[in-house]
Formats: sequence, structure tokens, C-alpha cells
Amino acid sequence: MTKLNIYLAVILIICGLGIVTSQHEARKLFILLEKEQELADQLAIEWNQLLLEQRTWAMHGHVEKIARGKLDMTVPAPLNIQVILSDHASNRPYKEFP
Repeated sequence: MTKLNIYLAVILIICGLGIVTSQHEARKLFILLEKEQELADQLAIEWNQLLLEQRTWAMHGHVEKIARGKLDMTVPAPLNIQVILSDHASNRPYKEFP
């Protein structure tokens, strides 16, 4: 009978240690999950800021300001503008309009 009691006590201690170990591992994984979620939130904020910056740089007024200021570009006169449209029905790839 004492051998059975010792055997059951050893099994009980091993089970207790297993529970403590698994709880500790679960807590570590939960902390890691929280950190990764915080990093994902920070990356989402940075992504939105970069999208906003991209939209700002791509605005027509901003592009025109750079074209005029740094590249010394101007809008051509209406007589110098030629519109070329695609003509899929004919054999010619483009149709010019005066």
C-alpha cells in the first residue's frame, strides 16, 4: 500500500509541475502575442502615414509646383497641343485630330 501511495504522490507531483510549466509557457506566449499586436498596430499607423504622404506628393498642384520651380517646365500653348486617340476599328493604330 505504501508503494502505491508513493507512486501516486510522484504522479501528483509530476502533474503539478506539468501544469505550472504549461501555465508559464502560456503566459510567455501571451506576452509575445501582445508585443506582436502592438508592433502590427504601429506598422499600420506608419503605413497610413506613408499613404497620406504619397497622396500629398502626387497631388496635381504639388507636381505642377515642382515642374515649374525645379524643372522650369511650362504649359504649352493651345496651338502646340496635339491630341492622339487610339482607333481600334481601323488598321492605323492612331488617329490624329487637328
